[in-house]
Amino acid sequence: MKVLVVEDDRRIKAETIDDCLASLGHESDWAQHQQEANGLLAANDYDLILLDLQIPSRAGGKDLPEFGKNLLRQIHERKGRGAVPVILMTGYHQQCVDLLTDLQEIGVDGSISKPFPTSGRTLARVIEEVMAKHRRFRLAAAAKVEEGALVPFEGGVLAYHPKRIDLCGETIAEESRRGLAWGILQALREKNRHGKPVHLGSHALGRMLDAKPAQNTLIRSVCNLRSRIAKTVQRRLGRSCGQNDVIDNDDQGYFLRDWIVVEVYDEVGTLAGQAAKAGVAKAAAESALRLCEKQRWVMARLAAEGKVTRREVEEQFGVSIRTAKRIIGELVEAGLIEFDRSEHPGCYRLT
Repeated sequence: MKVLVVEDDRRIKAETIDDCLASLGHESDWAQHQQEANGLLAANDYDLILLDLQIPSRAGGKDLPEFGKNLLRQIHERKGRGAVPVILMTGYHQQCVDLLTDLQEIGVDGSISKPFPTSGRTLARVIEEVMAKHRRFRLAAAAKVEEGALVPFEGGVLAYHPKRIDLCGETIAEESRRGLAWGILQALREKNRHGKPVHLGSHALGRMLDAKPAQNTLIRSVCNLRSRIAKTVQRRLGRSCGQNDVIDNDDQGYFLRDWIVVEVYDEVGTLAGQAAKAGVAKAAAESALRLCEKQRWVMARLAAEGKVTRREVEEQFGVSIRTAKRIIGELVEAGLIEFDRSEHPGCYRLT
């Protein structure tokens, strides 16, 4: 495999990138600025491009993110969008925030921050992920068969990253996009104490979303999300996917199918442990529910003592039975706590 490396820092190229590509068995050409990269692109075919966002436009020129953006556009104009995968390398994320939307529209297949991580989501791992995703895309595009002839979808990994959610390596939701898809998927990733996906009715699910949508709006959003997932699986993975193959529902509410494996990753792409995943999901649910002072006390009491009764809530705040039930009921519907009938009197515990 031949790689074009566009990087103006000789030290980074020699000490890190070259070692990574050699280890993977890839050949490479090197361009230090936009003009040089365009010259190499005109004369050669590449399987992958590693692009530093902040590069000079010419030899001796000033390095600016705008020049990397322009080169990215020129790559797609010359080779065709999607023909050659591009991985963005940058140490200037905060300075380039205004360009991120444009870059996504132009087409970036992957990104990694500098200095490159030495564990977790390393440069080698990003390259392998992007190339695997590109191969799947090419296979799906080349198939061009009727949906009925596609291989059925049989589940896969639903990966939660800080800014996006991927199904089998394909992005199905982004935090920055409008709509309810991001919040719906975040809420449904929660597990009960038996390790099974939670079932959330439309009322409970709606209360966990910041937008607090009307019930018909939420139902329509779930329907749209299901359709988007099905189309993504078919077009990108070449598999037929039913509307309920990822998000299903029964009389208890919406839930993720058993063949969907939830994985949660941190900022550098490291897979979090099960305990960490549960903690992150629970914290997200608590934040989305906007707990009142009394509910925060209930959660703190459960964390410290392991259980709490309705009567204890009544006595702590001097409220009526009805009010105590409402305080606790919202936590139950959000999937944060559950009623335990094994003791007498019954009590509530963390899920």
